[in-house]
Amino acid sequence: MKKNNPTMLNLNKRFFGPVKQTILQSRAWSIEGFAYQSGVEAVTIEVGRGVFTWTPFMGSELWDWSVDGVSRKFEGFKKEPVYQAPFLANYGAFLIHCGVRGMGHPSMEDTHPHHGELPVSQPVRAWIEIDEEDKEFPLALCAEFHSHVPFVGEYSFVPTLRIHKSGTFVVVESGLTNLAHAPFEYQYLGHVNFNYPKSGRLEYSIANFTDREVVVLDETFEGVTKKPELFLTLDKGCTLDPELVAVIDYGKKSPSTFRNGKFALSRMSDEKGGSTWVVARTDILDHTVIWLTQTPDRKAAGFALPATSGPTGFTNEKKMGNGKVLPGKQSITLWYAFGVGDGDIEKDIATALSRSGMAE
Repeated sequence: MKKNNPTMLNLNKRFFGPVKQTILQSRAWSIEGFAYQSGVEAVTIEVGRGVFTWTPFMGSELWDWSVDGVSRKFEGFKKEPVYQAPFLANYGAFLIHCGVRGMGHPSMEDTHPHHGELPVSQPVRAWIEIDEEDKEFPLALCAEFHSHVPFVGEYSFVPTLRIHKSGTFVVVESGLTNLAHAPFEYQYLGHVNFNYPKSGRLEYSIANFTDREVVVLDETFEGVTKKPELFLTLDKGCTLDPELVAVIDYGKKSPSTFRNGKFALSRMSDEKGGSTWVVARTDILDHTVIWLTQTPDRKAAGFALPATSGPTGFTNEKKMGNGKVLPGKQSITLWYAFGVGDGDIEKDIATALSRSGMAE
């Protein structure tokens, strides 16, 4: 595939104020900037059927995503982002990058914050790539994080969100580079927070959805530990309080049945015949974390969070053999994609996979 040279639109905090202003637009898309009352800068991208709200200088989070005027993110969480807040006090984004010195709920032996340093980090730079020659993914949202803690390690993390022209799916490519000579231990989780449908069904690319294949960490209704398939059927009347958390380990325990095990595919259907999907490369993101919660106050279907391990904290996951190590001066790419569709989504998934960098 021919390598294009996209135009780089470097972002500066001076672009952003309380009044939304157009930064750049074409016949196919528009880019606007504004600042929330909290002062957090945001970019709104309209392309195809989608509207994306991105906070480039706060965790490079995708704060919201709407398709056909309907927000696809969870309900009952924070309405507006704020700087310098702990994870739960700022928990409102559709996509949150979690890691990389630790991830999940820290144990007593851990020093990392809840879901790591990325959610509370600010990148050293942020930009948008515009490629008019790319007929499928004309826009990409990019940021670069740099972290150096003496005696611990130094890394660069560069998440890139490639937006499809339809606005109905996104490819996420995150580059992680160990800038030191010593090996670097890391974790990552893509916290993708979809809304909970009125009714629906979950599907995963494993042979059997049983307690041998799926580990349930938090049980919220009777019997699900021994029969995790009980939560595959979604029902708005079901209470999940505080949450249901389960883990699929594609690396050692439950090989994926999708594309020769190189990728893991997760799907969620809804009562209107729509389909929501997440696909991840399993070479590094060899775990899928399932996170569901539903009460009168909140509703979330994080049905497929691509991850390097389970979410029980750095030390505990390392003890279970789920630790990841990046050799000195080496780089890797964490790859996954997500989307929604109201018909045949196989073409969308195939288009996303074509950008995975791996032969199918």
